[in-house]
Amino acid sequence: MTRTETFRRFTIFTTGVLVCAVGIAFITRAGLGTSPISSIPFVLSLITPVSMGVYTLTFNLFFLLCESLLIGRFGVAQALQVPVTVLFSLCVDGALSLIPSQYGGPWMASAVYLAVGCVVMSLGIYLEVLADIIMLPGEAFVRALSQRIGREFGNVKVCFDSSLTAIAAAAAWWAFKRLNGVGIGTVLSALVVGQLVKGWGWLRRRVQEIN
Repeated sequence: MTRTETFRRFTIFTTGVLVCAVGIAFITRAGLGTSPISSIPFVLSLITPVSMGVYTLTFNLFFLLCESLLIGRFGVAQALQVPVTVLFSLCVDGALSLIPSQYGGPWMASAVYLAVGCVVMSLGIYLEVLADIIMLPGEAFVRALSQRIGREFGNVKVCFDSSLTAIAAAAAWWAFKRLNGVGIGTVLSALVVGQLVKGWGWLRRRVQEIN
């Protein structure tokens, strides 16, 4: 790639990371449960004084380590994931600090937050995929694992997200005797976001056809 193309792709990817973080914050602030990939950091942030962003950074660095062990190297692609993960984690905390919580509020307001969060998060993910240059550690780990065991990425991703949600639910039940941080919003975001990502791709193709 030329320098211009590389810069363009990194700009798109960075924008996607920022947008995705805002989407996660909206889903979280809906008070109906956060997205599967953020479920453990969010539940732990409810149990301890440590912020969700710090836990997000910690878990993503853990996923990066696991990815590196699976592929047997720590190359440029893995090194680039470090600053991206730091940026993503800072953006999650920043967005959470700006978006007021709807926890315990009217169901309609929570539903609107959840819908906005799913749409925004799906746009962020679509931009990350469109850039096609690097991945956040969670997705990169799933890709490495799917290649190692010879299974489709989508199937491994479903198992991965389900495992994270189950662990988060167990931690919440242990700490609060209820599923704080895990709920209908977690399930809906898992079911809807992927379809919305496809929708953004369809919309882009339609715009290109019209132009």
